[in-house]
Amino acid sequence: MSRSDDTKYAEYLSYLYNAAAKKHVDANDVDDVVQESMVAYIVYEKSGKRIDEPKALLNTLLQRKYNDTLRKKYKNAAVSFDVSEHDIISDDTEKEQAELLECEYESVRRQISRLIGIYREVVVRHYVHGQSVDTIAVELKIPKGTVLSRLSVGRAHIKVGITKMEKFSKESFEPKKTSLGIWGSSGLQHEPFSLLATYAEGNILVLAYDKPVSVGEIADALGMPAAYVEPLVEKLVNGELMGKTPSGLVYTRCFVRYYRDSFGDIPAQEALADEYAERVWTVVSKHMEPLTKTKTFIEMTEKQKGTMCLYFIRKVLGIISNKALFKAGYVTLPERPDAGKWLATLTVYERNEKYNKYESSGPVYVGYGTGGVSLCRMKDAQTLFGDAHWAYAKFKYKCSLSSILSFYASFLPCGVKPDNNLLYELIPDFERLHILRRDEGGDVKLDIPALPFDEIPAWDSAASAVTDEISEFLLPELSKLANTYKNKVPPHVDSAESFIHDGALTSYVTAQSLAIVNKGIMPYKTEVGKTPIIVVAYKRVEE
Repeated sequence: MSRSDDTKYAEYLSYLYNAAAKKHVDANDVDDVVQESMVAYIVYEKSGKRIDEPKALLNTLLQRKYNDTLRKKYKNAAVSFDVSEHDIISDDTEKEQAELLECEYESVRRQISRLIGIYREVVVRHYVHGQSVDTIAVELKIPKGTVLSRLSVGRAHIKVGITKMEKFSKESFEPKKTSLGIWGSSGLQHEPFSLLATYAEGNILVLAYDKPVSVGEIADALGMPAAYVEPLVEKLVNGELMGKTPSGLVYTRCFVRYYRDSFGDIPAQEALADEYAERVWTVVSKHMEPLTKTKTFIEMTEKQKGTMCLYFIRKVLGIISNKALFKAGYVTLPERPDAGKWLATLTVYERNEKYNKYESSGPVYVGYGTGGVSLCRMKDAQTLFGDAHWAYAKFKYKCSLSSILSFYASFLPCGVKPDNNLLYELIPDFERLHILRRDEGGDVKLDIPALPFDEIPAWDSAASAVTDEISEFLLPELSKLANTYKNKVPPHVDSAESFIHDGALTSYVTAQSLAIVNKGIMPYKTEVGKTPIIVVAYKRVEE
């Protein structure tokens, strides 16, 4: 854009703002109307059309943009205005404008991607998501004047590059939030989780999921120089989350799904859980009954007994659900060069997506020992019944699961001491999570079930018997439900066939446990949100 163009457009912007004031355009809309009108004028001018009366055209564009604003505001109700005699834009010309205008909007999006965070945040909220200045001020906890100032600076930056026509994707200015999950065990350096150090890696996996693409295409979409994208892609390729074709294109090897699609048909799963609640509990309680006579179980609190039942149900139904999903047997997990053995799933979250109550994780398995001797083990499941391993990341100190297990075991007769005594400072946090409690004398006690190693085989045997009996009537129903839910999985995804029905039964296990609790047929105290499903097994000191 030349200096003369700069001067001319500055004059036209001033004219549009004055004209908008005379038309009594609402103060909240004036910036949008003027900016849209100015962009439309530039597009019209670039189309090569002759403009004899620029201000007449500007007036017409302003009126049309203002009309559009009113239509949107009043939900497309009829709004009529007198049309100026200078209304010189034909329908055909407007169609051409629409196509050219889309290019200009791509330019605006490109400029948004280059704004630094504090400006990009308010610009995206206001212009992309339509939030008011007042709403932005409240949600970001900043003064309204600060929002207006940042919008002004943001617009100024956008204007600088408005004539450049590079095409960046939405990921450039509003990167998708992602999380990684795996079947199997991670590598020596916590691969593949450690491969996703920033938002960029997750978005690269999303962009290369549907088909192989070039590194240049990824760089363009993200609004990043290829020199910065190349090492990120190389890291993902080496870590086997991505692959590379002979021609140099790259593709995503893990399964990518959107959070909203990861819970299957929830009403259908809830209906099945409600229908089979009594029948499932009858089988579970029958095989658990001998185990409830042991000294260990009798000495548990009501909450611990309820936790043990939830853990047992979750274990059994998890096995049956997997059988329904993988009729030919469990999926084979590939060996990874980092000593891991896993298949990965990347979950993508939309902006301001609501948390689904059936979201869960685990149970995560962790062991602890010394000198090659196992001293304790833990199964830790994150569910709506209570927070577990997800909550640990919010603690004052960052602790490994192994360290936390050693801390839990320090309350048991197994001779284990915590890795670090600073963990005792976190006792109030564990109390809030309903993992620790204080007895009448004020002493801290473990508030989750703990079983000696020698009692575990009896529980495993009971779980096997329950699995066989429940499978007879439940497996056909779960298989039918799984078959109705199918994902489109690109062939280049590792073990693509294993993900065809992924997510179909995600909600069922928790829904079935919840139905049993809500019907009151389980005789032990179980409160949603206060019963984390964590079970510890340990080696008694006397052994």
